[in-house]
Amino acid sequence: MQDVKEQFIEFWKESGKERIFKIRGTSMRPLIRDSDNLGVIPVRHAEELRIGDIALFQRPTGMVAHRIVGKFRQDNITYLYEKGDRGVFPTTISGEMVIGKVVRIYRPGSTIDLTRSFWLFTNRSAGYYWHYLNAVFEFFYASKIKLFGAKKFPHLSSAWSKIHLFLSALPNWMFRRNNR
Repeated sequence: MQDVKEQFIEFWKESGKERIFKIRGTSMRPLIRDSDNLGVIPVRHAEELRIGDIALFQRPTGMVAHRIVGKFRQDNITYLYEKGDRGVFPTTISGEMVIGKVVRIYRPGSTIDLTRSFWLFTNRSAGYYWHYLNAVFEFFYASKIKLFGAKKFPHLSSAWSKIHLFLSALPNWMFRRNNR
């Protein structure tokens, strides 16, 4: 059965045409709602994606649509940092898992065209916000390890977690305001 699915995806990628996918879940709320349909264009190479783009990719558990918040190459393979807008930390995926790029969100009575200037700017801003926020937190965590090793600081860890959760939630306010 997997071969048929892979063949269908390759056939669709060759067409280059938008396809509508129904994705379930709340990891991209408030921008993408559980009842939305996503217009996706195929992506042949992960290098085509930019920070802030929302990519559709295949995981063993099914298809996922998340925001790209970073990229790197290692051993001639492109890897992407992806993150749901409701998530706190990004995960790394191989660019080979990418199926397409979300270009439209269809919902009853309206369509959000992510290729319009406003949404390109908004999504890029959110992607770079999380890109740099994660870099800052990684820097502070590495500095703490370098200075203090594995020593635990419960009060500092608690405060740090609260700051990270607050800063991670800020961009969602922007989507709630612009997504009515």
